[in-house]
Amino acid sequence: MMNENYRKSGYLREDFRLFHNVDARKREIPFHYHDFHKLLIFLSGNVSYVIEGKQYALQPGDIVLVGAGQIHRPVIHDDSLYERLIFYISPGFFEREEELSELDVFSKLSAGNRSAHLETLGSGTGDGSTFPLAPVIRPVGEARAQTQRLFALLKEAAAGEEAFAGRLLEKLRLLELLIGLARIMRSGEAQTGTQVSANPLILAAMDYINAHLTDETLNIDAIAHAVSLGRSYLMHLFKAQMGFSIGQYITEKRLYMAGTLIDSGVPVTQASERCGFKNYAAFYHAWRRKYGKAGPEETPAASGLSSASAPSPKYADHRRRKLMETMETGTSGPVSWMREE
Repeated sequence: MMNENYRKSGYLREDFRLFHNVDARKREIPFHYHDFHKLLIFLSGNVSYVIEGKQYALQPGDIVLVGAGQIHRPVIHDDSLYERLIFYISPGFFEREEELSELDVFSKLSAGNRSAHLETLGSGTGDGSTFPLAPVIRPVGEARAQTQRLFALLKEAAAGEEAFAGRLLEKLRLLELLIGLARIMRSGEAQTGTQVSANPLILAAMDYINAHLTDETLNIDAIAHAVSLGRSYLMHLFKAQMGFSIGQYITEKRLYMAGTLIDSGVPVTQASERCGFKNYAAFYHAWRRKYGKAGPEETPAASGLSSASAPSPKYADHRRRKLMETMETGTSGPVSWMREE
Protein backbone atom coordinates (compact mmCIF):
# COMPACT_ATOMS: atom_id res chain seq x y z
CA MET A 1 0.00 0.00 0.00
CA MET A 2 2.79 2.40 0.88
CA ASN A 3 4.42 2.15 -2.53
CA GLU A 4 1.13 3.26 -4.04
CA ASN A 5 1.27 6.68 -2.37
CA TYR A 6 3.49 9.71 -2.43
CA ARG A 7 5.12 10.14 0.93
CA LYS A 8 5.24 13.40 2.76
CA SER A 9 8.82 13.29 3.96
CA GLY A 10 10.77 15.04 6.68
CA TYR A 11 9.88 17.67 9.22
CA LEU A 12 10.99 21.20 9.96
CA ARG A 13 10.63 22.89 13.34
CA GLU A 14 12.66 26.00 12.54
CA ASP A 15 13.13 28.46 9.69
CA PHE A 16 15.77 26.31 8.01
CA ARG A 17 18.06 23.31 8.42
CA LEU A 18 21.35 22.57 6.70
CA PHE A 19 22.64 19.06 5.95
CA HIS A 20 25.86 17.80 4.38
CA ASN A 21 25.29 14.23 3.18
CA VAL A 22 27.60 11.73 1.53
CA ASP A 23 26.60 8.27 0.25
CA ALA A 24 28.81 5.67 -1.38
CA ARG A 25 26.19 3.19 -2.54
CA LYS A 26 23.26 3.13 -4.88
CA ARG A 27 19.84 3.15 -3.24
CA GLU A 28 16.26 3.63 -4.33
CA ILE A 29 14.42 6.70 -3.05
CA PRO A 30 10.66 6.82 -3.72
CA PHE A 31 8.72 9.86 -4.87
CA HIS A 32 7.80 12.16 -2.01
CA TYR A 33 7.17 15.80 -1.14
CA HIS A 34 7.72 18.23 1.73
CA ASP A 35 5.66 21.08 3.15
CA PHE A 36 8.82 23.20 3.05
CA HIS A 37 11.21 24.22 0.28
CA LYS A 38 14.38 22.31 -0.51
CA LEU A 39 17.56 23.75 -1.98
CA LEU A 40 20.09 21.09 -2.96
CA ILE A 41 23.68 21.75 -4.01
CA PHE A 42 25.01 18.81 -6.01
CA LEU A 43 28.72 18.26 -5.33
CA SER A 44 29.50 14.84 -6.81
CA GLY A 45 27.99 11.58 -8.05
CA ASN A 46 26.04 10.11 -10.95
CA VAL A 47 22.56 11.37 -10.14
CA SER A 48 19.48 12.73 -11.89
CA TYR A 49 16.63 14.57 -10.21
CA VAL A 50 12.98 14.05 -11.09
CA ILE A 51 10.66 16.96 -10.29
CA GLU A 52 6.99 16.77 -11.26
CA GLY A 53 7.54 14.43 -14.20
CA LYS A 54 10.80 15.90 -15.57
CA GLN A 55 14.16 14.25 -15.05
CA TYR A 56 17.20 16.54 -14.92
CA ALA A 57 20.74 15.19 -15.43
CA LEU A 58 22.92 16.86 -12.80
CA GLN A 59 26.50 18.04 -12.97
CA PRO A 60 28.69 18.99 -9.98
CA GLY A 61 27.94 22.56 -8.97
CA ASP A 62 24.28 22.43 -10.02
CA ILE A 63 21.73 23.95 -7.65
CA VAL A 64 18.33 22.24 -7.49
CA LEU A 65 15.22 24.10 -6.32
CA VAL A 66 12.24 22.04 -5.15
CA GLY A 67 9.25 24.06 -4.00
CA ALA A 68 7.04 22.98 -1.11
CA GLY A 69 4.49 20.44 -2.30
CA GLN A 70 6.37 19.47 -5.45
CA ILE A 71 6.64 15.72 -5.93
CA HIS A 72 10.21 14.64 -6.59
CA ARG A 73 12.97 12.12 -6.08
CA PRO A 74 16.67 11.70 -6.87
CA VAL A 75 17.71 8.83 -9.15
CA ILE A 76 21.08 7.45 -8.05
CA HIS A 77 22.52 5.62 -11.05
CA ASP A 78 25.51 3.80 -9.52
CA ASP A 79 27.77 3.52 -6.47
CA SER A 80 29.70 6.70 -7.24
CA LEU A 81 30.18 8.97 -4.22
CA TYR A 82 26.98 11.04 -3.98
CA GLU A 83 27.74 14.24 -2.05
CA ARG A 84 25.37 17.15 -1.59
CA LEU A 85 24.48 20.07 0.63
CA ILE A 86 20.79 20.48 1.42
CA PHE A 87 18.85 23.37 2.89
CA TYR A 88 15.32 22.78 4.13
CA ILE A 89 13.66 26.21 4.21
CA SER A 90 10.29 27.09 5.70
CA PRO A 91 8.09 29.18 3.37
CA GLY A 92 7.56 31.46 6.37
CA PHE A 93 11.27 32.27 6.44
CA PHE A 94 10.80 34.68 3.55
CA GLU A 95 7.90 36.40 5.29
CA ARG A 96 9.85 37.48 8.38
CA GLU A 97 11.14 40.67 6.80
CA GLU A 98 10.31 42.56 3.62
CA GLU A 99 13.87 42.30 2.37
CA LEU A 100 13.80 38.50 2.64
CA SER A 101 10.78 38.29 0.33
CA GLU A 102 12.99 39.61 -2.46
CA LEU A 103 15.18 36.50 -2.07
CA ASP A 104 12.33 34.01 -2.33
CA VAL A 105 13.53 32.18 -5.44
CA PHE A 106 10.93 29.47 -4.79
CA SER A 107 8.01 31.84 -5.27
CA LYS A 108 9.58 32.94 -8.54
CA LEU A 109 9.87 29.31 -9.56
CA SER A 110 6.26 28.58 -8.67
CA ALA A 111 5.01 31.77 -10.30
CA GLY A 112 4.97 29.69 -13.46
CA ASN A 113 3.50 26.22 -13.73
CA ARG A 114 3.70 24.27 -10.47
CA SER A 115 4.88 21.25 -12.45
CA ALA A 116 8.17 23.07 -13.16
CA HIS A 117 7.57 22.95 -16.90
CA LEU A 118 10.33 25.39 -17.87
CA GLU A 119 13.67 23.76 -18.55
CA THR A 120 16.14 26.62 -18.91
CA LEU A 121 16.97 29.94 -17.38
CA GLY A 122 16.77 31.98 -20.53
CA SER A 123 18.65 35.27 -20.58
CA GLY A 124 18.37 38.03 -18.06
CA THR A 125 18.35 41.72 -18.84
CA GLY A 126 20.81 42.67 -16.13
CA ASP A 127 18.37 45.17 -14.61
CA GLY A 128 16.25 42.70 -12.68
CA SER A 129 13.27 42.97 -15.02
CA THR A 130 13.59 39.33 -16.00
CA PHE A 131 13.50 36.64 -13.31
CA PRO A 132 13.70 33.31 -15.17
CA LEU A 133 12.19 30.09 -13.91
CA ALA A 134 14.21 26.90 -13.64
CA PRO A 135 14.35 24.07 -11.09
CA VAL A 136 18.02 23.41 -11.90
CA ILE A 137 20.51 26.28 -11.95
CA ARG A 138 24.00 25.79 -13.41
CA PRO A 139 26.16 28.87 -12.76
CA VAL A 140 28.85 29.69 -15.33
CA GLY A 141 31.89 31.95 -15.53
CA GLU A 142 32.56 34.16 -12.53
CA ALA A 143 29.23 33.18 -10.98
CA ARG A 144 30.39 29.56 -10.92
CA ALA A 145 33.67 30.50 -9.24
CA GLN A 146 31.79 32.51 -6.61
CA THR A 147 29.32 29.71 -5.86
CA GLN A 148 32.17 27.17 -5.56
CA ARG A 149 33.79 29.33 -2.89
CA LEU A 150 30.46 29.62 -1.10
CA PHE A 151 29.92 25.86 -1.25
CA ALA A 152 33.18 25.36 0.65
CA LEU A 153 32.02 27.83 3.31
CA LEU A 154 28.67 26.03 3.55
CA LYS A 155 30.43 22.72 4.20
CA GLU A 156 32.36 24.34 7.03
CA ALA A 157 29.16 25.82 8.46
CA ALA A 158 27.40 22.45 8.32
CA ALA A 159 30.28 20.83 10.20
CA GLY A 160 30.31 23.54 12.87
CA GLU A 161 26.62 23.84 13.74
CA GLU A 162 27.29 23.07 17.41
CA ALA A 163 30.10 25.62 17.65
CA PHE A 164 29.61 29.09 19.10
CA ALA A 165 27.15 31.05 16.90
CA GLY A 166 27.00 28.05 14.56
CA ARG A 167 23.35 28.55 13.66
CA LEU A 168 23.93 32.24 13.04
CA LEU A 169 26.76 31.38 10.67
CA GLU A 170 24.51 28.93 8.81
CA LYS A 171 21.91 31.67 8.39
CA LEU A 172 24.55 34.05 7.09
CA ARG A 173 25.68 31.49 4.50
CA LEU A 174 22.09 30.79 3.49
CA LEU A 175 21.47 34.49 2.91
CA GLU A 176 24.68 34.75 0.89
CA LEU A 177 23.54 31.83 -1.25
CA LEU A 178 20.05 33.24 -1.82
CA ILE A 179 21.44 36.65 -2.74
CA GLY A 180 23.86 35.01 -5.16
CA LEU A 181 21.06 32.95 -6.73
CA ALA A 182 18.85 35.98 -7.17
CA ARG A 183 21.66 37.86 -8.88
CA ILE A 184 22.53 34.89 -11.11
CA MET A 185 18.93 34.43 -12.20
CA ARG A 186 18.53 38.12 -12.97
CA SER A 187 21.81 38.43 -14.86
CA GLY A 188 21.52 35.18 -16.81
CA GLU A 189 24.93 33.96 -15.55
CA ALA A 190 23.87 30.35 -15.83
CA GLN A 191 23.99 27.74 -18.52
CA THR A 192 20.81 27.14 -20.50
CA GLY A 193 19.72 23.91 -22.11
CA THR A 194 20.04 21.73 -19.00
CA GLN A 195 19.54 18.14 -20.16
CA VAL A 196 15.97 17.11 -19.43
CA SER A 197 14.05 13.96 -20.21
CA ALA A 198 10.28 13.78 -19.92
CA ASN A 199 7.24 12.23 -21.54
CA PRO A 200 5.31 15.12 -23.13
CA LEU A 201 2.01 13.27 -22.70
CA ILE A 202 2.57 12.91 -18.95
CA LEU A 203 3.58 16.57 -18.70
CA ALA A 204 0.43 17.59 -20.59
CA ALA A 205 -1.69 15.50 -18.22
CA MET A 206 0.00 17.01 -15.17
CA ASP A 207 -0.41 20.52 -16.57
CA TYR A 208 -4.12 19.88 -17.05
CA ILE A 209 -4.50 18.45 -13.55
CA ASN A 210 -2.74 21.39 -11.90
CA ALA A 211 -4.79 23.88 -13.92
CA HIS A 212 -8.07 22.21 -12.86
CA LEU A 213 -7.12 20.98 -9.39
CA THR A 214 -9.77 23.03 -7.60
CA ASP A 215 -12.53 21.78 -9.91
CA GLU A 216 -14.43 19.00 -8.14
CA THR A 217 -15.53 17.59 -11.50
CA LEU A 218 -11.92 16.83 -12.49
CA ASN A 219 -11.70 13.17 -13.48
CA ILE A 220 -9.66 10.76 -15.57
CA ASP A 221 -12.00 10.97 -18.56
CA ALA A 222 -11.59 14.75 -18.75
CA ILE A 223 -7.81 14.45 -18.47
CA ALA A 224 -7.66 11.72 -21.14
CA HIS A 225 -9.78 13.85 -23.48
CA ALA A 226 -7.55 16.90 -22.90
CA VAL A 227 -4.40 15.00 -23.89
CA SER A 228 -6.09 12.96 -26.66
CA LEU A 229 -5.39 9.56 -25.11
CA GLY A 230 -7.57 6.63 -24.20
CA ARG A 231 -8.51 6.40 -20.53
CA SER A 232 -6.89 3.01 -19.90
CA TYR A 233 -3.70 3.86 -21.78
CA LEU A 234 -3.32 7.15 -19.90
CA MET A 235 -3.78 5.42 -16.55
CA HIS A 236 -1.21 2.78 -17.47
CA LEU A 237 1.28 5.31 -18.84
CA PHE A 238 0.98 7.66 -15.86
CA LYS A 239 1.51 4.91 -13.31
CA ALA A 240 4.42 3.40 -15.23
CA GLN A 241 6.11 6.81 -15.43
CA MET A 242 5.30 8.20 -11.99
CA GLY A 243 4.92 5.09 -9.82
CA PHE A 244 1.35 5.79 -8.69
CA SER A 245 -2.08 6.48 -10.08
CA ILE A 246 -3.62 9.68 -11.40
CA GLY A 247 -6.16 9.61 -8.59
CA GLN A 248 -3.42 9.46 -5.97
CA TYR A 249 -1.57 12.34 -7.60
CA ILE A 250 -4.71 14.50 -7.53
CA THR A 251 -5.48 13.65 -3.91
CA GLU A 252 -1.94 14.42 -2.74
CA LYS A 253 -1.94 17.78 -4.49
CA ARG A 254 -5.31 18.69 -3.01
CA LEU A 255 -4.27 17.65 0.49
CA TYR A 256 -1.14 19.74 0.29
CA MET A 257 -3.16 22.73 -0.94
CA ALA A 258 -5.70 22.25 1.85
CA GLY A 259 -2.99 21.98 4.50
CA THR A 260 -1.42 25.22 3.30
CA LEU A 261 -4.76 27.04 3.45
CA ILE A 262 -5.57 25.66 6.91
CA ASP A 263 -2.15 26.66 8.21
CA SER A 264 -2.81 30.19 6.98
CA GLY A 265 -6.06 30.37 8.99
CA VAL A 266 -8.70 29.38 6.42
CA PRO A 267 -11.55 27.43 8.09
CA VAL A 268 -11.32 23.74 7.33
CA THR A 269 -14.65 23.45 5.53
CA GLN A 270 -13.75 26.37 3.28
CA ALA A 271 -10.31 24.92 2.60
CA SER A 272 -11.79 21.57 1.56
CA GLU A 273 -14.23 23.29 -0.81
CA ARG A 274 -11.51 25.47 -2.34
CA CYS A 275 -9.26 22.47 -3.03
CA GLY A 276 -11.67 20.47 -5.17
CA PHE A 277 -13.03 17.97 -2.64
CA LYS A 278 -16.69 17.22 -3.27
CA ASN A 279 -17.58 17.72 0.40
CA TYR A 280 -16.04 17.96 3.85
CA ALA A 281 -16.47 14.24 4.51
CA ALA A 282 -14.44 13.34 1.41
CA PHE A 283 -11.70 15.71 2.52
CA TYR A 284 -11.64 14.43 6.09
CA HIS A 285 -11.43 10.77 5.09
CA ALA A 286 -8.64 11.52 2.60
CA TRP A 287 -6.78 13.50 5.27
CA ARG A 288 -7.11 10.73 7.86
CA ARG A 289 -5.97 8.07 5.38
CA LYS A 290 -2.93 10.18 4.61
CA TYR A 291 -1.86 11.27 8.07
CA GLY A 292 -3.30 8.50 10.27
CA LYS A 293 -5.14 8.95 13.56
CA ALA A 294 -4.24 12.25 15.13
CA GLY A 295 -5.51 11.47 18.65
CA PRO A 296 -7.33 9.01 20.88
CA GLU A 297 -10.74 10.09 19.60
CA GLU A 298 -11.33 9.52 15.91
CA THR A 299 -13.21 12.74 15.33
CA PRO A 300 -12.44 15.79 13.23
CA ALA A 301 -11.88 17.84 16.38
CA ALA A 302 -9.35 15.33 17.70
CA SER A 303 -7.45 15.65 14.43
CA GLY A 304 -7.28 19.39 14.72
CA LEU A 305 -10.11 19.75 12.21
CA SER A 306 -13.12 21.66 13.46
CA SER A 307 -16.12 20.92 11.31
CA ALA A 308 -17.35 24.47 10.86
CA SER A 309 -15.18 27.03 12.62
CA ALA A 310 -11.67 28.19 11.91
CA PRO A 311 -8.95 25.91 13.30
CA SER A 312 -6.73 26.75 16.23
CA PRO A 313 -3.88 29.14 15.38
CA LYS A 314 -1.59 26.39 16.66
CA TYR A 315 -2.86 23.93 14.06
CA ALA A 316 0.36 24.01 12.00
CA ASP A 317 2.39 23.22 15.12
CA HIS A 318 -0.03 20.40 15.89
CA ARG A 319 0.53 18.92 12.44
CA ARG A 320 4.30 19.11 12.87
CA ARG A 321 4.05 17.48 16.31
CA LYS A 322 2.16 14.56 14.79
CA LEU A 323 4.96 14.13 12.26
CA MET A 324 7.46 14.09 15.12
CA GLU A 325 5.42 11.55 17.10
CA THR A 326 5.29 9.24 14.09
CA MET A 327 9.04 9.44 13.68
CA GLU A 328 9.97 9.14 17.36
CA THR A 329 7.65 6.24 18.20
CA GLY A 330 8.48 4.31 15.05
CA THR A 331 4.79 3.72 14.35
CA SER A 332 3.86 2.81 10.82
CA GLY A 333 1.71 5.11 8.77
CA PRO A 334 1.58 7.25 5.67
CA VAL A 335 3.64 9.99 7.29
CA SER A 336 7.22 8.92 7.87
CA TRP A 337 10.69 10.33 8.30
CA MET A 338 13.01 9.86 5.37
CA ARG A 339 16.69 10.61 5.42
CA GLU A 340 17.53 13.89 3.68
CA GLU A 341 18.10 12.87 0.08
